[in-house]
Amino acid sequence: MGKITIHRKYYNRPRRRFRHHEEEAAEAHTVTESAQTEGESLSVAAAPVMIQEPVTAEPIGRDMPVAEKIEETAPEEAAPKPPDSRPADKRSRFSWLLLIPAFLLGIAVMLLWNLFQTAPEPKPAVIDPLTPTERAIQKTHRNVVSVVNMQKANNLLNESEVPAEVGIGSGVIYKLTEKEAYIVTNYHVIKDATRIQVTLPDNRKVTAKRVGSDKWTDLAVIKVPKGNISSKIEFADSDDIIVGQTAIAIGSPLSQTFAGSVSQGIISGLNRAVPVDLDGDGLYDWESNVIQTDAAINPGNSGGALVNDDGKLMGINAMKISLDNVEGISFAVPANDVKKLSAILETEHRIERPALGVQLQDMNHLQLDALKQQLGLPDDLTAGVMIMAVEPRSAAEAGGLQPQDIITQIEGKRIDGLVQFRKALYYDHKKGDTMDMTVFRQGQTKHMKVKLK
Repeated sequence: MGKITIHRKYYNRPRRRFRHHEEEAAEAHTVTESAQTEGESLSVAAAPVMIQEPVTAEPIGRDMPVAEKIEETAPEEAAPKPPDSRPADKRSRFSWLLLIPAFLLGIAVMLLWNLFQTAPEPKPAVIDPLTPTERAIQKTHRNVVSVVNMQKANNLLNESEVPAEVGIGSGVIYKLTEKEAYIVTNYHVIKDATRIQVTLPDNRKVTAKRVGSDKWTDLAVIKVPKGNISSKIEFADSDDIIVGQTAIAIGSPLSQTFAGSVSQGIISGLNRAVPVDLDGDGLYDWESNVIQTDAAINPGNSGGALVNDDGKLMGINAMKISLDNVEGISFAVPANDVKKLSAILETEHRIERPALGVQLQDMNHLQLDALKQQLGLPDDLTAGVMIMAVEPRSAAEAGGLQPQDIITQIEGKRIDGLVQFRKALYYDHKKGDTMDMTVFRQGQTKHMKVKLK
């Protein structure tokens, strides 16, 4: 057979194959198989074979099929590719869009939940119509009572006479037990009382029992049946009190007619050492450690409460300076002393203090000129206490003290008079201690040690 010339155009197309290319390649493959079978002239459909110049085909022998010749001269055709995976890739690329409905559904559920939740109604602001002072009074007035000192009259003809009221004071409920209410007041309020009557804030009158008392600190503890008493006063820390702080006095001035009276002032001074006359002889026997206030305090306020703006007890009202030209100077026993001493009085019924066993006289109340001649006192000896008598079997007798000895120092501290001596004895020493004293005797100074009983 002669030569067959096949003219094929070159289409400058990219090698990327699309689906229609695969279809055309499949057609060409079918034509080739048909030509091989019939062994006749080659008829090739248009294919994507790209040749720039005519190709001269050699005679086809029996040993070379037409399809093989064409494959040798045609450009490489890519092997059949697996089915295009791009639709799956496309689905995976946009699969995150499926999260949008779920996200929107979640928001909708939350909105519906909040919509049907019952929101709590806002509470209206509570405005307290009371001032701090008013709140303190409302809190504490029911804890302050009237205390009446009742004694039998001095009637020799009728010893069974019913006790009559001889004085009135106040008291403060500070402790509650299952059956009893404990009240602290002043010693001088219940002094020598045959019967103690307490008038409660609800005007009930009950008889109180004496628990314990101490004249030096002017404190006493009594108790009444608890009944319907349901509250007690709280103690403030009197060490934290400052000058200028609000002070509220509650008590029964003058009589029960004015029970529950309230007066207001400030704290005027702290740690005042006020001399007091305990036996009524006109001479000072003791120095009370007190706080000063200008709150109005009158007879009957003694034993009542001095409270702060929180309604806590700062002190027990005890005394005032009563002079024509003095106004607004009153005193109270500090709350810390009240708390400590009342606890002792509850159990011990008295404050245990050391005893020296002597009768003393303040040197300032003696005729120094006569003593100087009689005892040979030096001119610079103007202060101290003189022993007037020594009790038998006392600590003073055992220590060798004698009448007319003059005590000038205790533990090296100067003693100016009875007040300083008692404070050194009672505050700085206790029973069983050994006390060092400097004593002047018959023109000589002696140092003596006495074991207190």
